[in-house]
Amino acid sequence: MELRLSKSKYLSGMQCKKKLWLQFYKPDQAEPPSPALQRIFDQGTAIGELAQKSYPDGQLISATYYEIPKALEQTKQALQAGIVNLFEPAFVFAHTLVRVDILHRNPDSTFDIIEVKSTSSTHTEHIWDLAVQTSVLEGSGLSINRTILMHLDRACKYPDLSNLFAQTDLTREVREHLKVVPDHLKQFNELIHLETEPSIPIGSHCNRPYSCPFQSYCFKQASVPTPSIFNIPRLPAVTLDNLASASIFALQDIPETISLSESQRRFLTLYLEGKKEIHTEAIKAQLTSLNYPLYFLDFETDAPALPWLEGLGPYQKFPFQYSLHILESSGGLTHKEYLHTEPTDPRIPLSTELLNDIGPDGTIIAYNASFEKSVITSLASYIPDLSHHLLSLIPRFWDLLDIFRNHYFDSAFNGSNSIKSVLPVLCPDLSYKTLDIQDGSSAQVTWLEIISTKDEEKKTALSSGLHFYCHLDTLAMVRIYQYLKDLTG
Repeated sequence: MELRLSKSKYLSGMQCKKKLWLQFYKPDQAEPPSPALQRIFDQGTAIGELAQKSYPDGQLISATYYEIPKALEQTKQALQAGIVNLFEPAFVFAHTLVRVDILHRNPDSTFDIIEVKSTSSTHTEHIWDLAVQTSVLEGSGLSINRTILMHLDRACKYPDLSNLFAQTDLTREVREHLKVVPDHLKQFNELIHLETEPSIPIGSHCNRPYSCPFQSYCFKQASVPTPSIFNIPRLPAVTLDNLASASIFALQDIPETISLSESQRRFLTLYLEGKKEIHTEAIKAQLTSLNYPLYFLDFETDAPALPWLEGLGPYQKFPFQYSLHILESSGGLTHKEYLHTEPTDPRIPLSTELLNDIGPDGTIIAYNASFEKSVITSLASYIPDLSHHLLSLIPRFWDLLDIFRNHYFDSAFNGSNSIKSVLPVLCPDLSYKTLDIQDGSSAQVTWLEIISTKDEEKKTALSSGLHFYCHLDTLAMVRIYQYLKDLTG
């Protein structure tokens, strides 16, 4: 069987040559896409189909990606017939297959390549993508005039989707990158015929521009410990790559001469000395400024690429669930919650319930409060009748995350201040790992299943998983708050 590159394989090679080789020879070592990642793929497919409607009277090359000879023949026939707009036409040149999202024929017999992306802006990898397509199509005898990225326009607001797409002409940038494409194709084609796995050091490219599915495999090969240099907060890519190239992964092996910021140096020093840095008086001052009852609030939100709620644009978030733990000065603790389970707009009923659950007095506590405040501000802009009441909540917020940004430092957090990193250290009896849902992206996917299923038993089971997850988010804040109270006396 002939080994052949594709535009996706070309992008893999641009990210990491070892990733490209592994895709051919050890695909079983790749982590399968998570439900959240699969949702991104599915959204991309739907957006691609919508984009085709912007080019009327187009012809789809229907042969699948497994029917390459058939796809090539269908493309040849469509070009000979003078079809103006082709969807998914196939071309092969220099042992490289590409299928173009949209190929538009100009009156002067030149062509425009339109690449459709579900992003709302352009990125470097889009230029790589368009460049390899241009190389293959020109190698196949076509004259390419423009290369265009068709992406989502954040100015679009549902229900008017007439301006869902924006187009950015990347011809100049693509022509610049095109100079190196033949060399890259030669290198990559030679690489995929190697019988021996290439030796490529891990580094910042393991997560840029995409998180590599072979990361666990490569990290295990390199014997990367936990924690490692990859846990140093906001370590510059060049520093990370220099250390990784020298096979320095353990924190204790980092040279003293390395340049680090104050927060990076603190993390490393605390780890090496096995200590914590806790500003007890500052934490106490923060806690004593809070007013009971304390409302521990967490939202779960969705931000779909294709908006379907009035007034929202691509990737604009809206809440579908909240959890609220209420702690009285007496120590009494109650829990309130709301989960929208129907395929309707959740914003008004959720806001109404939230205002009923939060009393007129007391501090509202969130972990990374800017997120919760932005959700409330967005709700207020959509619901004029509740706007004043919703906005009155904003000044009452206090951010628990600030304690761990400014006053409590522990290397056991592994370089992260997220609640999922802090909780198991301070409250080891609580854990997200026992839950069916363990992160916000999974919560989004689960909610979409809830509102789309007709199976009431399944809806109940999925809803239960979301209840447990969001409930733990706010209970975790309560427990962390109580830990800090005990710590400061």
